[in-house]
Amino acid sequence: MLAIYKRELKSYMTSMQAYIYLALFVCVTGVFFAIANIAYGYNDFASYVLSNFYYMIFIYAIAIPILTMRMFSEEKKQRTDQLLLTAPVSVWKIVLGKYLACVTVFFAGLMLITVFPVIIAVNGSLPVANTISGYLGIILFSLCMIAVGTLISSLTEEPVIAVIVTAVFGLLTLFSKLIVSLLPEGKIPTLIFFSLVVIGIAVLFYFDTKKIQISVGAFVAGAGLLTGLYFWKQEWFTYGLTTTLNWLSIEKRYEEFLNGIVNLSTVVFFLSVTCVALFITTQVIENRRWR
Repeated sequence: MLAIYKRELKSYMTSMQAYIYLALFVCVTGVFFAIANIAYGYNDFASYVLSNFYYMIFIYAIAIPILTMRMFSEEKKQRTDQLLLTAPVSVWKIVLGKYLACVTVFFAGLMLITVFPVIIAVNGSLPVANTISGYLGIILFSLCMIAVGTLISSLTEEPVIAVIVTAVFGLLTLFSKLIVSLLPEGKIPTLIFFSLVVIGIAVLFYFDTKKIQISVGAFVAGAGLLTGLYFWKQEWFTYGLTTTLNWLSIEKRYEEFLNGIVNLSTVVFFLSVTCVALFITTQVIENRRWR
């Protein structure tokens, strides 16, 4: 894994990708810092910069997609992925090595922008606890988004497609509360939503195993579970769709950190989503290895 990590990190450092990301990250953060903390005199870096909605759009719809777009898609496009797939190293080490290299570059950007809260602390009063909480939130959210970007990059051989899909996912995440508020409530919409989830899981089983029997079995099991739940707790289905999506909302959990709230369940949630995305990526690459 260490060899993969070093190879990927060297790839970032010898291309313009990392430098474009770092330059954009520092410059855009500097602009928000100059406006909020210098021009208007606010002393809270987390509340007025890290939690600024436009700043979050920049990070999760521009910066992170730029970092993750080439992780696997470029390898597939240039056919150099065969060298990785035939290497005497397990797939999870390949995925983790690439992921950690990308995280390292992202952390480099975070380290560079710590100069801004330090400037506030030296020249005024910085709410340290809120700043630390804000940084923890942005780290966990970013780990999650980088993992999702890694997964998306493994599904296509076009870096442009990878960056667009990752950016769209980032925007959907940031607008999740608005989207949920526009969804209809009631038993039928909830039932339709979970039926689509069951179908999606069955399709994933088919692509993973290439066995229609397993896919059909997964669909029948999911449909049976959904039907039983519907007849057992019909009242839950009235608000089940919005309740579930609100619970899954990454944006809502991210806001807790920006408001100075460190919740252990939220930390576990972010780490769980990260692990699931990396696990699915590993399965995608493993399937390609044995084709």
